[in-house]
Amino acid sequence: MADTPEAPLTPKDVKFENDHLKKMFLEHLNSIYFGKQHLLDFFKEVELISSLQQLKLAIDELRNDTNNQILQMDEIYRSIHKAPTKTSVLGMKAMTLEAYLTVIKSGKTPVERDVFILFYLQIIEGIEITYFKVLKNLAKAIGYSNTFLDQPFDTAVENKLLFEAIYKEYIS
Repeated sequence: MADTPEAPLTPKDVKFENDHLKKMFLEHLNSIYFGKQHLLDFFKEVELISSLQQLKLAIDELRNDTNNQILQMDEIYRSIHKAPTKTSVLGMKAMTLEAYLTVIKSGKTPVERDVFILFYLQIIEGIEITYFKVLKNLAKAIGYSNTFLDQPFDTAVENKLLFEAIYKEYIS
């Protein structure tokens, strides 16, 4: 069982060693890196079953952006002299399985499928935004330049906004 403090700690009471911060940074980087690799297959599948041409084009752009983000993360690994370490992405896999079952296996109409695809893509982009924001904060705390995370973060934000705009247009 984990040790619990007698009194609640405030953020100022918590002190992390630099090595611990670096370990957390690498764990988060691995999670988003392998999560994105898993998502490439998911994007291919949902692009095939979507019916709206605008959605198909946006998913294709998302797949290209994801490939670019993976390349950018490869650069991050090189800059910190680390290699990606395979990690479990069960949460992401569970969510994409849920999306797959909701969209494909439940007998939805093409319009309903598109709306659910848009819903799940917005969730995925929200998760990515959070991961990149956490990585930026950890990088800053460690003393790494966090500007190398600006582009992947900005891309995730742009993609989320794109899918929100398509969703609003589609359901209004």
